[in-house]
Amino acid sequence: MSIPEVFFRETIDLNRYSNKVAKEYAITYNKIIISAAKQLKQINIVQAKAGEAVIVAPQTRKRLRSIIKQAKDSLNKWSSASAKDFKGQLQGVALLQRDFIVNELKKVTASGNIPINSVAISPKYAESVIFTDPTQVNIFTSSKFTEDDFINFGSGKFELTARQGAAITLPNGDTVEKAFRGIAVGQQQKLALAIRSGVFSGQTTQQIARRLVGKLEFDSARSMGKQTIKKLANRGGESIKLANYQVQTIVRTSINQVRNEASQSVYAANKKIAPKYEYVATLDSRTSPICQRLDGREFAYNKGPTPPQHFNCRSTTVPVVDFDGLQKDYPGLEKPPETFLDTRPSITGRVPQNQAYGDWLLNQDEELQIKTLGSLDRVRFFKRLARKKGSSGQTAIRQLIRNDGTELSLEQLEKKYGKLRKPRVTAESFIKDIPVITKEKPFTSIATGVFDTQKAASYTAKFGGTEKMISDSLESLESVGGLTAVNSKKMRNFLKKSKQINNFAMRDERWNKSQIGRYSKKAINDQLKTTEKAFDAFQTASDNREQIEYFTAVKSAIKQGEGKNFERIMRNMLKPCGKGYSGYTTTTSSVVNTKLYEVAKPLNKTDIKNFIKQKKAILNEDLRDKSKYVFRNVKVPSTSSIHDRDVSWFSTMVHEIGHQVHFKGSGAGAFTGGRLDFRFVSTYATKNRFEQFAEAFTMYIFDPEGLQTKAPSLYKWVDDNLNSALKLL
Repeated sequence: MSIPEVFFRETIDLNRYSNKVAKEYAITYNKIIISAAKQLKQINIVQAKAGEAVIVAPQTRKRLRSIIKQAKDSLNKWSSASAKDFKGQLQGVALLQRDFIVNELKKVTASGNIPINSVAISPKYAESVIFTDPTQVNIFTSSKFTEDDFINFGSGKFELTARQGAAITLPNGDTVEKAFRGIAVGQQQKLALAIRSGVFSGQTTQQIARRLVGKLEFDSARSMGKQTIKKLANRGGESIKLANYQVQTIVRTSINQVRNEASQSVYAANKKIAPKYEYVATLDSRTSPICQRLDGREFAYNKGPTPPQHFNCRSTTVPVVDFDGLQKDYPGLEKPPETFLDTRPSITGRVPQNQAYGDWLLNQDEELQIKTLGSLDRVRFFKRLARKKGSSGQTAIRQLIRNDGTELSLEQLEKKYGKLRKPRVTAESFIKDIPVITKEKPFTSIATGVFDTQKAASYTAKFGGTEKMISDSLESLESVGGLTAVNSKKMRNFLKKSKQINNFAMRDERWNKSQIGRYSKKAINDQLKTTEKAFDAFQTASDNREQIEYFTAVKSAIKQGEGKNFERIMRNMLKPCGKGYSGYTTTTSSVVNTKLYEVAKPLNKTDIKNFIKQKKAILNEDLRDKSKYVFRNVKVPSTSSIHDRDVSWFSTMVHEIGHQVHFKGSGAGAFTGGRLDFRFVSTYATKNRFEQFAEAFTMYIFDPEGLQTKAPSLYKWVDDNLNSALKLL
């Protein structure tokens, strides 16, 4: 039986619901702490020193004790009120989940007209979940049910009783009420300690208040209501951050417990229809090892594990209907056909519904695999085990993780399955030499030094890879002929001589040190040598003087090839672009980084024709369609801003290459033209001499004739720098 899509949607809806409930309790808690902080700020502490001690006026001490006492009373009331309110929320979840499972069983068996048993939920069920300690009522505390736990009301009806509710505890054994009370008591102690230690260490009440509530001091209740729990916690101080996360954990875990127990009760009441259930985990990197292992497994009712397996567990269960067995008694029953449309959600998009966690992970990029499994070596073990005959990704996951959810160490994996043959490719062993250019496609590339992240490589694969995407775009550019082709070829010669690394990453990517393994030691060392030539040639250049100390550290770290300094240097050179910029480079390296958007594509001859037409309009206002042209008679913000995101990457890349030409042509020297000469091709060019040159270099490549005509001194400045750089290298 395929899993109806509604089960996945319901899981998402319940997660949203639990976040909403948790936020309500967290905001109420935050108001108490903020109120205490505001009262604290009104006190002007006048301290006097007596030897080594600090003496605070009696009246002030009394006011401080009053604030602490008031906060304590408010937190106790908050704890009690939250637990009571949550009782109603959980009772509602149990009822809704009961109805949901019953209705879904009715839908899938409707063709056979099979009666479905319902379950009556005791009015005291949720109250027992919240308040009753199972050790005080002497019942077995497992989350499993037995046949005797269901009291027959009559034909087809069973009850989920207060007794079963009492058996439910949080994963650490606490009741929900005790967990809320624990937050209140713990924070009372921390609040008192923070105030006392702050006062006697000489802090002002304003400083103490800021420590307690952080930036939430300035947020209204309405403003807090628009924020997620994570944002509230991050804006909060030391008395808010942890407590908010704890509230979310209690609520999320308890709702999942009640939801799954309600589901199990309906399964139990309909054992002949669904004698088994399937464990369903979430397909992303945050899923726990135990849930990774259990995903996709089927268990007979009362014979297997159920969620939550731990705090914040997001897993669920779905019924496995015995259609073959039921068709003997109900011949009219039709089994829903399985189709390619049966899919399940994952963090990387929808996948076939029968794809278990390990099989999904096997198809992901290495960066996500490392994030999930913890290290490159564990990923290599995972892949090796999955490739064995008769094995799969899910089989491999179960070989890496024990039945209890603990993971085998690398030493244990080597002892059990043999040592890995190849050396690790990590920041600590940056030795493996891979080719600077991998030519997997039968084409002659004119691009050099092209590297990318795994995500970028996956995206550009449809174009033949990132290198081919760059090469095809350069070929299209040079097909224009004239000075454009001449200058483009000079630029390519510079790239080759400078051993420049052109690095590409997708939008919204973040740095991962495993990315280091994608860059060869030879490429890193070669670009370092050409960078050093520029530092030696232009020692008196102001930018080189400012950067020489850091460049010395760069050389030392790269020579060492491992350690935290090495990782930090590599990160500074190769990290993906942030949200506020589309490319960057540095004086201390020969690396250019460019961001690719999800619409990026190689530029064919038609694209280049339109691309250059837009570029020519930057310097020649007569070429602008002023009815459509957004900038009309003013300077454009930048030479890349006029293009759509599918092609703007090409302009950004050339702009950043211009910086490297400037560094190696004159040590990033100032403009050499006259005072009255045309100096800036865009508004961005006025920022500093670096951007002045890079923007001019972009026009030197894409509209050289226009730059020569409009700004001959700028053209000469760029051309002289490029010739000087080629001579140096």
